[in-house]
Amino acid sequence: MNLALPRLFASRALQASLALSALAAFAACGDPKPPPVPDPPVVELSVIEPNSAAPSLMLRVSVSGCDTVSQLSIYDQDTFLQTFPYTSGAMEFELLAKDIKYTKGIAVRLALNARATCSDGRSNVSQPQATTFLPVTKVIKDPDPNAQVVTDFFVADGSGSNISFIGCGNPTTGVGTLYRVGATGEVLAQVEMGIPCSPYTVITPLNSVSNKRWVWTPGVGAVAVSSNFVISGRTATTYKLKDLSVMTNGDAIVRDVVSVSRMKHTSMGGSFDWTYKPPLQPIATPQQKAEVVLVPYANYKEVGTSDVLQVVVATLDAATGVLVQERKIYDYAGAIEVLPVTSLSPDGDTVYMAFGLANKHSRVIACAANADGCEGNAFKWQSIDLPAPLQFLLPYAGGSRLAAIGLQRVWFLDTNNLGAVVNKDGKSLDTSGSLQVLQVQLGRNTSPSVILLNGAPPDNTGLPTLPKEIVAIDSAERGELFRYEVASTLSCTIDDAERLWMRVGNRLVQALPLSEYRAVRP
Repeated sequence: MNLALPRLFASRALQASLALSALAAFAACGDPKPPPVPDPPVVELSVIEPNSAAPSLMLRVSVSGCDTVSQLSIYDQDTFLQTFPYTSGAMEFELLAKDIKYTKGIAVRLALNARATCSDGRSNVSQPQATTFLPVTKVIKDPDPNAQVVTDFFVADGSGSNISFIGCGNPTTGVGTLYRVGATGEVLAQVEMGIPCSPYTVITPLNSVSNKRWVWTPGVGAVAVSSNFVISGRTATTYKLKDLSVMTNGDAIVRDVVSVSRMKHTSMGGSFDWTYKPPLQPIATPQQKAEVVLVPYANYKEVGTSDVLQVVVATLDAATGVLVQERKIYDYAGAIEVLPVTSLSPDGDTVYMAFGLANKHSRVIACAANADGCEGNAFKWQSIDLPAPLQFLLPYAGGSRLAAIGLQRVWFLDTNNLGAVVNKDGKSLDTSGSLQVLQVQLGRNTSPSVILLNGAPPDNTGLPTLPKEIVAIDSAERGELFRYEVASTLSCTIDDAERLWMRVGNRLVQALPLSEYRAVRP
């Protein structure tokens, strides 16, 4: 028996078959599906030295996923810096100091990225790389990557092609040694001194009369060294040196806790020409003025049934140490344990004193050094109250400025204008974070430049630490010029041509002239 499908069912099946056939026909006759869109290229950038004091920045860039790269550009965030030709693989490029925009300051913090475009128009951007860059003139490295070109702290001798560097170091023998290093890092001379070196060791300029300099470490002693590295004088091993100043003929005025003495630069036995012991104790570095030596000291003064402390300046005959006169400068309500920070002006006419006030404030007073009392014409000026205890008073710029230095804050006072604060915007110049001012490098002669070297506080053993941050000031009124911090350590010196040199880690670096830094940071 033949059964026919119901008419309605047959009709629907036929319709479905026709519809499928039509779709297949349309697919066969229409446009093909578009190919998948290619992925963007992969761009990678790395900075070979992410924290760099150098003439330029070296970058490494690689691009994958392009047949050909039509353009490769370097940006600081969204700020265009430079375009480089790219072929293939990992390539190195040099970003010059002039390519950087210094709108965010010098020793600028950058966020560098590379932007690559393929020949077919696809493009991509690398991940940003944090970088700190301080542009400098040149970098000197030791052939041994583990060796240091100069000692931790050093001074420049000469300038230009005649420059060399003198530093004190403790080699593996443990004996403090003085080194002279040439402009390319070679050791030109060395001599064992018999006193250890420390971060507090001071190397004085070469005296033009004696042709010698003094190298001294507080608490230990001093040696006189000729320009050809022959030691001609030294303090006795039992002498506990506190500080030292150099006389015009090259002899030294030395101070310990209780006395002041004159020592010839030819005294190998540690003997003194004379010694002066004030009633209480000297409180500032003694200083020669023509034929006399000025010695600021503290003394007790009886007032009724109690005593007050008094700042006195003794004038001694420079040749014999005989007391010529005493000037009672200032009475103050203080304790012998907290003596005022005191210093003399370069010409010896003024004594500067910093007194502690309540709430950890300080005040600086300037008085004539050759008159009793600090009243009338003998009173020169008094600073505003400075909101920090002070640890140093350093005259500089030919005596026209006085740096009032606390542990973390610094003010610059105009000694010719009633001690007015001349910091930019009247604000103190501060260290970064918890760092403290460890050392100060002053410009030569009348230069208004000041360099601060900041580092961590002494550790639990009380041992000094080395600086990690340098802050350069070319002029107090213009404020900070640049601030540069490293993970290792650094130090600096100023050469005879007022050029700044830095030890950054193991390397020796010559900075650009300070005027060039200022040109891009008005």
